[in-house]
Amino acid sequence: MVVTDDEGRVPWSSPTMPGSCADTTHARRSGPIKLLADDPPVEIPADAGYQGLDAQTGGRVVTPPHHKFKKDAPDWYEKMHERQRKAHSSRRIRVEHGIAHLKN
Repeated sequence: MVVTDDEGRVPWSSPTMPGSCADTTHARRSGPIKLLADDPPVEIPADAGYQGLDAQTGGRVVTPPHHKFKKDAPDWYEKMHERQRKAHSSRRIRVEHGIAHLKN
């Protein structure tokens, strides 16, 4: 797990864990959730793997919107949902760049 700042720099990364582990479980075990509960309010744009952590962090972890309709969604809803996901992705691009720097 990696935390980046607005410029894509990586001030914190978690230790690796053996085996597979859900993102939310890793976040709870490695400590940043506890820190976010006490720190000043900041917004953490996260990917869909972290859905559900917004309640534990006072809304600080922001994930892409859920898909409200499983099937037969109205056209207006599909368009709105896609716009919201693209807006979230645009806010997260610096996070992805920070992760790419770690990998290279």
